[in-house]
Amino acid sequence: MATRKNRWILAVGLIILVVVAGTGAWLVTSALPAHKKYSSDHTANAASSTLLRVGTHGGVTLHAGDDSKVHVTATGDYADTPPKVTVKSSGKTTTVTGSCGDDCSLNLDITLPAALAAEVSSGQGQITGSGLTGHLALTTDAGAIDLTDPRGPLVLHTASGQIDVKDAKPASFEARTRQGEVRATFATAPTTTAVTTDQGSVDLTMPPHAGYYIQAQSKTGTPHITLPWNRDGKHTVTVRTNEGGVEIH
Repeated sequence: MATRKNRWILAVGLIILVVVAGTGAWLVTSALPAHKKYSSDHTANAASSTLLRVGTHGGVTLHAGDDSKVHVTATGDYADTPPKVTVKSSGKTTTVTGSCGDDCSLNLDITLPAALAAEVSSGQGQITGSGLTGHLALTTDAGAIDLTDPRGPLVLHTASGQIDVKDAKPASFEARTRQGEVRATFATAPTTTAVTTDQGSVDLTMPPHAGYYIQAQSKTGTPHITLPWNRDGKHTVTVRTNEGGVEIH
């Protein structure tokens, strides 16, 4: 009888525990503020601009447009204070700024003239772009950088995230990560290619027979280079990584 009584007490205790835990979870969930959706559209005339400057804490997507304007579609959500987005042109610069509170998210989808140079700084969020021909200087603290068919000089920095570039035709290429791999495929050979990672592999696919001088170093292994090169090559490739493999082909 004592054993049955103990089992009964244990069963009742488990039921009470489940009810209390469920009630606590419901109270925590119900106490959280409900999120509201955010969206807005902005346009600025960039006919006189030579630079687009973007500063935000979220993700950024860049598209090549067919007019002289910069079009911005902002989306996200928030609990208390909605995001704030401003777009304006002054002198030679068109500036896009996006800010967001603690309990808030924001993403910017930007269409710009294809040849307009762009400087983008994102605190947390992926930066993507396609079909752009101007100089691109892209920086993100926590997020990947993904570019397709860029034609202008590229300077790409990320503290934590992968850099992936496809079908590139830049005059020069610079990529740097603290934690994240770098992958790039070039349709034409840059005059200078410089890649540095603290923790992350490097994989570069270059057009053969362009004439390269290659310097590659990895502290954790021997770089694998199948691309023909010599000291008189006109296209310089420099790769350094503290921890990660190196493939140049």
